[in-house]
Amino acid sequence: MPPKKISAKKTSSPAQSPVAAATPPAPPAPALPPAFTNPDIVDAYKALYDILGRAYWDASDLNAKDTIQGARDHIYEILTDLNRARLEANTALFLALKSKIDDNNKALDDIKEKINSITKNISTASSVIAAIAKVLSIAPVLL
Repeated sequence: MPPKKISAKKTSSPAQSPVAAATPPAPPAPALPPAFTNPDIVDAYKALYDILGRAYWDASDLNAKDTIQGARDHIYEILTDLNRARLEANTALFLALKSKIDDNNKALDDIKEKINSITKNISTASSVIAAIAKVLSIAPVLL
């Protein structure tokens, strides 16, 4: 099924929102199959993997242990692939977010420098500066 078209509506002008003006649109997030977005599937495989681990130790003979471990090895590979796919998808999303954060931080720095001319209310100005400073201090941790 082809992806749905999303029409872009202009919600604010650059004069109204300096942050929005400096922020380019984010690239579309990669579409993940339902198996990757449903944590119940990963949890079910993980639970089965753990239960088979307990069953291995309860198995009565070497052939039973080999059978259980063979199934467990395959489940481990599935879990590894599911986790790898989720990490790759999240990496793409994070990289898209990184450029957005960088662009927003530049706009926030600009607002912080001009806040005294934007508002004459000292309380509002200091609140804006404090909130911007907090966001800017968090950004290096994310990036």
